[in-house]
Formats: sequence, C-alpha cells, structure tokens
Amino acid sequence: MPITEKKSRTALLGGTFDPVHMGHVHLFHEAFLGGFNRLIVIPVYISNFKRGTHPASFSDRVRMLNLAVEDYRKLYPDDELDIEISLFEGEKGGVSYTSDTIRAFYESAEDDGKVNFIIGDDIIPTLGHWHDIEYLRSHVRFICFTRLGVQENTSGAEVVFIPSSIYHASSSEVRAGNLSMLSDSVRKFVNENKLYRT
Repeated sequence: MPITEKKSRTALLGGTFDPVHMGHVHLFHEAFLGGFNRLIVIPVYISNFKRGTHPASFSDRVRMLNLAVEDYRKLYPDDELDIEISLFEGEKGGVSYTSDTIRAFYESAEDDGKVNFIIGDDIIPTLGHWHDIEYLRSHVRFICFTRLGVQENTSGAEVVFIPSSIYHASSSEVRAGNLSMLSDSVRKFVNENKLYRT
C-alpha cells in the first residue's frame, strides 16, 4: 500500500504577546496534541481590544516570541509542530482586525473551507460582537482550548471546544513584576533589555 501523506492542519494564533509567557508555550503543545501540525503565530500591532495601551515594541514582542519558540522546542522535543511567527500585522500597521488577517491567510491556511483560529475561554461571551462577525462566521472555525468545558456559544460562529489542562500564567502579572511565568530565554531577554520595570 502506498503511504498516505498526513494532511497538514494549520491553526492561527493571534495576540498581543506582551509578553509571551509559559501559558503560551504550553498552548503550542496543546495545539500539537489537538491535531495541528502547523501553527502561525501573529502578534498584533495595535489590538482592537487594547487601544490606548502601550505594549512593548512590536520588534521586542517578535523577538520574545522567537525565543519562546526555541524554549518550546527544548521543553517538548517530540512535538512535530511547525511554528511560524508572522510579521503581517506589524508590517500592515494600525489597528489589527481578525477579519483582515483571515482574508490575508485564507488561501494558505484554510482547512475544509475555514481557517482554524485559536481563542481562549474568556473570548466566548464577546465573540458575537467582533468586528466583521458575518465574515468570520462563514470563514473561521474558532478553536477553543478550554479549561472550563463546553460553554454556551451565542455568536453564531463555529466554535470547537478542545479540553485543555490548566496552566496559570498571565502577561499582566509578568508586567507587574512576576518574571517566573516566562520561559528561560524570554526571562533573560526581559532582564537584559530592562522591560516591564515598574
């Protein structure tokens, strides 16, 4: 019998990543366990939900993401997950809307007619109010690695709930000074560049 090539399953993961922390690194592993073998990580330039905030520079956040991916490889050496850090939203500039990103990646990332886009539990209640939600309903399959179980979804969008183990880490706690939630290389970068000093 001929060997059947494993179908490539791609997921997109957007976020501010200010900074990327061990919870994100754990999520990379969860994506692999969830059946994905390609992950495109897309740091936003300016989040539509966080206007008026002043995150670390886009270049610093991208550098930290690359370091976090290196640490992920060391922590989970058996994972066969191709991770790409996309500069799309930084090069585009301005406020980042998920619908614009989906349009840009649709042809290269679609899976059975929709793009798999990873979200967290906290997004579910507000998903129906996202910008350009009609387009998202028809073009996106939201993947929720959930710690809370299947939740009520009133957005009209397709949401796939995948049980996930709890890993407590918070970017806001890191910015407040708790660097223990960072992977080794990211923590070193933060210290050397004096980021998140209060």
